[in-house]
Amino acid sequence: MHSRIGRACALGVLVLLYTSALTGPAQAGPRPAAPTGLKATTTHTSAVLTWKPARHATKYRACLTVARDKPCTRFSPTSSKRSWTVTGLKATADTDYYFRVTAGRGSRTRTSPLKGFNLKPPVVPDAPTGIRQAVSWSKATISWPAARNATSYSVCLSGNRGLTRCARTSAPSARRSVTFTGLRPTGGGDYFYRVRSHRGSRSAASAVHRIDLPSSQVRSVSPARGRATGSVTASWPAAVNAEWYQFQIAKNSAMTSTLRTVTTGRTTASQSNLTIGTTYYFRVRAINNPSKGKWSPVRALRLPSLPARINVLTYNLCGQDKCVTRANRMKSWSTRRAYAGRIARGSGADIIATQESHDKDTRFGRELPGFGLAAYYSAKSLFYNKSKYDLRRSGKVTLSAKRGKYAVWAELRDSASRTSVLVVDVHLQPFKGRALDDVRSSQTKVLLRKIASVNRDRLPVVYAGDFNSNKSNAQRRFPGGYDAPKRVFNAAGIVNSLSRATNPVHRTYNSANQAVNPPLRSSDHVDHIYIDPRISVRQWRVVVSMARNGRGYAKPFATDHNGVRAMLDVPGR
Repeated sequence: MHSRIGRACALGVLVLLYTSALTGPAQAGPRPAAPTGLKATTTHTSAVLTWKPARHATKYRACLTVARDKPCTRFSPTSSKRSWTVTGLKATADTDYYFRVTAGRGSRTRTSPLKGFNLKPPVVPDAPTGIRQAVSWSKATISWPAARNATSYSVCLSGNRGLTRCARTSAPSARRSVTFTGLRPTGGGDYFYRVRSHRGSRSAASAVHRIDLPSSQVRSVSPARGRATGSVTASWPAAVNAEWYQFQIAKNSAMTSTLRTVTTGRTTASQSNLTIGTTYYFRVRAINNPSKGKWSPVRALRLPSLPARINVLTYNLCGQDKCVTRANRMKSWSTRRAYAGRIARGSGADIIATQESHDKDTRFGRELPGFGLAAYYSAKSLFYNKSKYDLRRSGKVTLSAKRGKYAVWAELRDSASRTSVLVVDVHLQPFKGRALDDVRSSQTKVLLRKIASVNRDRLPVVYAGDFNSNKSNAQRRFPGGYDAPKRVFNAAGIVNSLSRATNPVHRTYNSANQAVNPPLRSSDHVDHIYIDPRISVRQWRVVVSMARNGRGYAKPFATDHNGVRAMLDVPGR
C-alpha cells in the first residue's frame, strides 16, 4: 500500500515537471483539450509518433516510456509540431513502448492517456541457396538466384572450412555473381566460401561450399629402362594445379592386368621387381585432391630379356618304318623307339624337332618325360622341355599342298631369361636332281615368307629339320644340281649353325647314316639347323651312337639318321 502511494507520488512529480515545461509564465485563456488520435508508425528500430490537433493548444510535448508504470525516459522538444521521430529503439519483452502527449496554452496544459505501440519485427533476408560455381585453372565464378528480402550480397572466401577468417571478401553488392581470380592449390580442399545476403543490419549466410581447382591432363609419360634388371623409371611434364600424381603400370593397354598404382608428389616414378622380357604399359594423371585430371595417353615399354642358351636337336626317326628294308635289316619302330629315345635324351637337347614322327604311329613323346608337344602336323613333331620353356603359341605352314609338304613352328620362351625364340621343324622334298633342287628352293622361299608373316615381333628363328640337301647335290652326276636351301637361306642372311661352330664334333659323320657300317664320313648332312644371324653357336655336333670298339655304329640302329644338335646362345631383347 505504501509502495503504491509512493509510486503515485513520484509519477505526479514527473507529470508536474513535464507539464511545467509547457506552462512557462502564466497566461490567460481557455485550457487546451487533451490530445487525441495518438498513433505510432514503426520500423524495427524507430517510430514516428503523431497526434491530432488539440482544441485551444498552441504547443505540444511528447514523452516516451517503456512501461505504463515507468517514468518517461525521452522527451520531444516543446513545439507546435504534431509529430516526433524516435530512433535507436529496441524491442522489449512486452509492449515495446508507450507515449503520451501534453497540449499547452500559456500555463495551462492537458495530457493524453498513454498510447502503447510495438516495433515492427525486423525483416531478415533468406539465406542464399542454389549456389553454382564455374571453376577453371585459377579462377572461380560463383553465382546464385535472388534470396527473398535481400538487398545486397557478399562472398567470404577462405582457405579453411571453418571460415574463421576470410582470405578475400567481395564488397556488398546487388549483383548475384562474384569472380575470384589468381587462385592456386592450397592442399586438400583449395578454398571454402559462403554467400551472405544482406538487408540493412540483418544478414543470412548460405551453407559452406568448397572449391577444388582442376588439374590439367599430363601430356605424356616417358618410361625408360632402369639401371637394375627388371626396373623402370618414368618421367612426365608438370601439370597445372597438380598436388600429387597417380602413376600406373600394367601388362596390358587396358590397364587391368597386374596393375600397380603409385602416388607421388614428384614428376618421376620408379618401379622394380618387374618381369624381364615383358611389355609394360604406363599412364599418369595429376591430382589436386579430390579433383583428378585426365589420364595421359598410354605408353608401352618392353623390358629387355636376358640371353638364353638353348639346345636344339633335329632327328629323323623313320617312325613309320619307311626306311626299313631287308637289306639294312632295321628293326621295326616299336623296337627302335626306345633306342631313339635313349639317344635323344642323351643328347642333352631341350628342344627336339623330329621328322617321320607321326603322332599316332610313333608316340615318341613317351620317350621324353618332362617334355611337351609344342606342335605337330604331317609327321613332324616339335617337343620342348616344359620345365625350361613356356609355350607361347604354335602353328603350321603349308609349303606345297600338292606335294604334301608342311612345316610346324612354335614360339618358346625361356622361363629364366624371358627370351623368346621361334623354332621351326621342316622336312623338304627328297631325292636329288636339278628339278627337285628347284622344288626345294621354292619350298624354302615359301617357308621364309610364311614364317616371317607369323613372326610379328621379329624374334630370332631357328630352322631345324631334314632338308634333303647338302653339297653332294651339286655332284657331276646331277647336272645343274645345287644346295637349294642353303642358297635361299644365305641370301636371306640365315646361316647354317655348323658354319658358326668353332669346334664341331663328329662333323665328318654324315647325318644320314643309312643304317650301314662302317659309317659314311663325307661330311654330307641332310639334317641341318639354320639360324638367325643374331644367334651364336656355342657347340655343334652330329649325335652318333657308336659300338664299344669305336669302329662303327652301335646296333641295332635306332633310325637311318643321326641327330644333329646345336647349343645356341639367343640374345636377350
